[in-house]
Amino acid sequence: MQYVLPIVLIGPMSSGKSTVAKILEQKLGIRNVPLDMVRWYYYFRNGYSIANDRSMDSFEDRASYWKRFDLKAVERVLQDFNEAIVDFGAGHSYYPDEAALELVKSALSDLPNVFLLIPSENKEEALEICEARIKAAWPNVQETVLEYNKNFIEHKSNIELAKKIVITKEKTPEEVADEIISQLH
Repeated sequence: MQYVLPIVLIGPMSSGKSTVAKILEQKLGIRNVPLDMVRWYYYFRNGYSIANDRSMDSFEDRASYWKRFDLKAVERVLQDFNEAIVDFGAGHSYYPDEAALELVKSALSDLPNVFLLIPSENKEEALEICEARIKAAWPNVQETVLEYNKNFIEHKSNIELAKKIVITKEKTPEEVADEIISQLH
């Protein structure tokens, strides 16, 4: 079956994007490109500096520094890997700056297969589920990382960028992948 590509998965940290993308790759035979893995190339092409990054003490400061490179990374990966399943890092679909959000909306505007993966429609419950998953994967995670994930859940960016929303609570990753496949254009 032919699908409109790329297929894009967005959502907060630990919402299942990378896990589901790998399953989709296996089921559909379409290459998965995790934006978190290729972003550094695009960051460096646009002026990212390791020295600047390492000079920042807090996760929030580093995430703010990365934000200036996110938009270009998103635009380029969608062009360079336009026949792939692209799972965004949580920060790649979070734009508190309205102008930047509009630019990302524009980059995604012609793509019908942009899926928001979220554990629950209830933001508080979604945050609790994601936090539990993060703590299980990284027991020594900094509290500021968890606080930053709250931004990803509470801000309007993900809702406005998504074309379809998949609630993942009480579903296996395989079930989520099958639900996405059933909704592909």
